[in-house]
Amino acid sequence: MRIIVCFMLLTCISSQLKAQEVDSLGKVSLDSVVISAYGSKSLMSTAAAINKIGTAQLQRFSGASILQAVNTTAGVRMEERSPGSYRFNIRGSAVRSPYGVRNVKVYYDEIPFTAPGGNTMLNMLALQQIGGVEVIKGPGSSLYGAGTGGVILFEPAVATGKTAFEIGANLGSFGSANYHFIAQLPKHRVAYEENLSDGYRTHTAMQRRVAAYQSKINTFHQASLSLNLIYSNLNYQTPGALTLKEYLANPKQARPSVGATQGAEVANASIEQEALFLGLTHRYAFAKNWSNSTSIYGFYNSTENPAIQNIEFKKEPHWGARTTFLFTKGDVTLQTGGELQRGNFTSKTYRNLQGQQGIQLNDDQLGLWQWLAFTQLNWKVSRWIFTAGASINSLSLNFLRTATAPVQAEKDFNAQLQPRFAALYQASPNFSAYLNVAKGFSPPASSEIFADNNSYNLALQAEKGWNLEPGMRWKLLKERLFLEASYFHQLLGNAIVTRRDVAGANYFINAGKTRQQGFETSAFYQLMRNKKPLAIGIQGAYTWHYFKYVDFAQLDQDFSGNRLPGVPTNSVALALDLKHKSGFFGFITWNHQSKVALNDANSDYANAFQLLSMKLGYQRQLLGLPFQFFAGADNILDENYSLGNDINGFGGRYYNLAPGRSFYLGFKLSWLKR
Repeated sequence: MRIIVCFMLLTCISSQLKAQEVDSLGKVSLDSVVISAYGSKSLMSTAAAINKIGTAQLQRFSGASILQAVNTTAGVRMEERSPGSYRFNIRGSAVRSPYGVRNVKVYYDEIPFTAPGGNTMLNMLALQQIGGVEVIKGPGSSLYGAGTGGVILFEPAVATGKTAFEIGANLGSFGSANYHFIAQLPKHRVAYEENLSDGYRTHTAMQRRVAAYQSKINTFHQASLSLNLIYSNLNYQTPGALTLKEYLANPKQARPSVGATQGAEVANASIEQEALFLGLTHRYAFAKNWSNSTSIYGFYNSTENPAIQNIEFKKEPHWGARTTFLFTKGDVTLQTGGELQRGNFTSKTYRNLQGQQGIQLNDDQLGLWQWLAFTQLNWKVSRWIFTAGASINSLSLNFLRTATAPVQAEKDFNAQLQPRFAALYQASPNFSAYLNVAKGFSPPASSEIFADNNSYNLALQAEKGWNLEPGMRWKLLKERLFLEASYFHQLLGNAIVTRRDVAGANYFINAGKTRQQGFETSAFYQLMRNKKPLAIGIQGAYTWHYFKYVDFAQLDQDFSGNRLPGVPTNSVALALDLKHKSGFFGFITWNHQSKVALNDANSDYANAFQLLSMKLGYQRQLLGLPFQFFAGADNILDENYSLGNDINGFGGRYYNLAPGRSFYLGFKLSWLKR
């Protein structure tokens, strides 16, 4: 607690940051943070809580994923249940996300990356395909439609106009390995990345291969066409959650067989996933004050998922389009457009007989239509910027189940209006304060209506509510210190929460009303400037979340007044960046997370933990070629903790061991045409 209080005093009133960026040489630029969220270009003039994670932040760690970089930001958390299995949590959005990403809208180069059913295949993206990440916290209703959790905007790693090649590799503990190759021409970029791991628990091996091609060409006057093609092949084993007794006896074991319920190894519990994504984005300025950006995409993925009881085979092809018109004249900016998605999913489920396919249980077909129309107006008056916008959202699904118990059903969430209002006051170039008010509406994802245990709940309602958020940003000490803070208060009705049956399969129910409020702060201080032999940067982020059920009773249990499970009250991240002109560099990161409730009754908790990591390296010219060597360690304190907990696990089956102390070393070698 003393650490938390000291940090709050250090950062004044703060809340979320990470919008500043430190390049690989330690240079920081606090006045030129470029963002695209809400159509803005400057963080200081955007009336919303946004985290910007740039290339330099992504490279502070081993290079296996974006997880650690995300976890240095306030109000956002990424979890790894086992290698290759991730959850992305924006302000508690993982409450309804037992795995993957739900209740969060994801875009890649302005292209919808979230399927019309509400799920996002985040583990399809390798680090080499990501040039930066912007996270909008809270409903992004005025431009991005449905969702109460937030929005993630991935920037692609695109061609830079030069010819260059790069190879890199790193090896580490638990049999982990990462290899990548990049070939870049002036308007084209090809990348390949492979990740391997034996896992830190029994039955946690993983292999992922990702190949990508990006290009950007001029089509005609003041117009360009961007193409993104990504292919992913991913296989990983899922060890399953443990009870406290099993966890204390041997936290590295996979879920054992208990009675007639087979264990994870016996069932060969795993995911085999193959996916292909193709997106085109055309940008055109067709008049002095008018421009347009239009994207179309196609997405195909196939998944084989042996679980404890069943084996499921899924095919989920979908396509969509998004168009945005931008009008700018003087101090007025207008954005308007729409988005359309269509999916035709099929799923076949069989009994799992010790990893072998048994009798067929279900044969499902799911058709999905989702569309939204949006408008947002920005008006600058003196030092004020006023924003008003809204979107209309619709989701329709048609479900047909054959095999053992035929079912045919339809479900519609039509004409849902989501307004957003904001005002920002910029007292000077170095200080701004804002108020953001938005309504969120989040229909259940298709995998929430049609659950893992072959049940379905057509009565599941969309959660909805208002989010109120004041915030501020402040640059001090000749722009060497940057502070950012925000407070949010969100009331949700029909909140969707997770339940698990005896086999660990998920199903979902509405939980009445919840109150979610929090305080998020971040800071960056440039202790020594880049002109000196040594550049030093210090970063910090603090998150306080207080989420509780206002009205939630189920059968003979009343959870009203209890905390929402899976959401830590306090999270802290501190980071130190060092760079010497000789080529040596070092990054040190410390994270703390308080204990979290594991069930709605708040009777069981996961312990608090703290993580310390370090990366040291050296970069210079080798035979005239840029070369970088690095080595690092994660969880240096060798904390024994559970992450990616199975919330509301049946019989207290919550715990998933996280990696212990680990080490890695690697290199990068580049060639740039001069």
